[in-house]
Amino acid sequence: MKKLIALIVLVLVTVLYVGYYEALEDGDIETILFIKKHPAFQIKFYNIHANDGEIRQVELLTEQERKWIIDYCRYRLGIDTDLKTQNDVEICRKK
Repeated sequence: MKKLIALIVLVLVTVLYVGYYEALEDGDIETILFIKKHPAFQIKFYNIHANDGEIRQVELLTEQERKWIIDYCRYRLGIDTDLKTQNDVEICRKK
């Protein structure tokens, strides 16, 4: 019973504090694991800057892309932003 409880706690802590995103590296898709700066049940994140290196213009972002960047910045980088200016996009773009 103690082992089961320990396993459940380990899985819960892992889910809360470990995340990943996929990036295109040398033609292959690689999974990048990271320790989250804040606990969350979301495990998969999207780094829209990881694949093409294109600088996204804040006024051209869809609501979904905006949410992806905000979540990535908060949990991967520890930056809370509303993504209102181009400078916010640039800060979140840096690794």
